[in-house]
Amino acid sequence: MFKFAILVISALFNCAVYAVTYSGCTDPKYVSYVEKRLSFYESLDKEQYNQLSSEMGHDEVHPYHAIVLSARFDSKEVALKNIAAFEKQQLTLPEQVKKLFLGSDDAFHNLHIAKGWLSLKSGNEEQAISYLLSSTKVKGSPVLGSFGPDKTLIRELYKRGNKEAVLNYLALVESFWHSDSAKEYLKTWRKMAAVDCPIQFQFYDTTSIVDLGL
Repeated sequence: MFKFAILVISALFNCAVYAVTYSGCTDPKYVSYVEKRLSFYESLDKEQYNQLSSEMGHDEVHPYHAIVLSARFDSKEVALKNIAAFEKQQLTLPEQVKKLFLGSDDAFHNLHIAKGWLSLKSGNEEQAISYLLSSTKVKGSPVLGSFGPDKTLIRELYKRGNKEAVLNYLALVESFWHSDSAKEYLKTWRKMAAVDCPIQFQFYDTTSIVDLGL
């Protein structure tokens, strides 16, 4: 976990040092920058999943936040096994335990995102979008309200041209993600999407939008 923290801190420092002004959303420097950042996020997620997997027993049920990682990086067979085991676990846990320690809405959200990733990997974008939008059918939780909804699936869908689906998702998550910072992020992403800008779906976009002159 220490190595993971160092990588994140390094990324934050490098972005602050090398901030530049771009001529627009199609500026090759900006396009290349976003591509590198997206690859970096993916490598961090993969490292996190590898670490979680190495720390867990062979038959141990994955925590809900690792279900999405499994769907992204494991084979379909393994990911489906993890999802099925977690769903079974959810059914057998007392409701008060889920609310106190697991967060039933967090689990619901992440399970649908995971199924969306599996659909996307199988080539079914329409089904992936359906799972994406269904993942927002929650009342919210401290985790979702503070850190926000999953951004991994919309990064990939947006890259593939599914802008409207991503915008619908951003509109739906406002029901539980509405802090001042969340409002700023959503405003930024909508403004960028309106002109088909590459988006990181990270807080760095609030800086990029200034560098882009939007």
